[in-house]
Amino acid sequence: MNEKQTEEFNKLCIRCIRQCKQPISMLMLECPRFQPRPFKSEKHKFKQLDLFGK
Repeated sequence: MNEKQTEEFNKLCIRCIRQCKQPISMLMLECPRFQPRPFKSEKHKFKQLDLFGK
């Protein structure tokens, strides 16, 4: 993700590896699908395989 894309997503979604990113205008306190990255990095450099399709 480049910087422009990360600015468009919710803060919780930015820290998640799933593809179901929500817009920044949506206030999310909790997400049932939240899957944190297994490493400490602000940006990931790989494309996630979405197990549930698009």
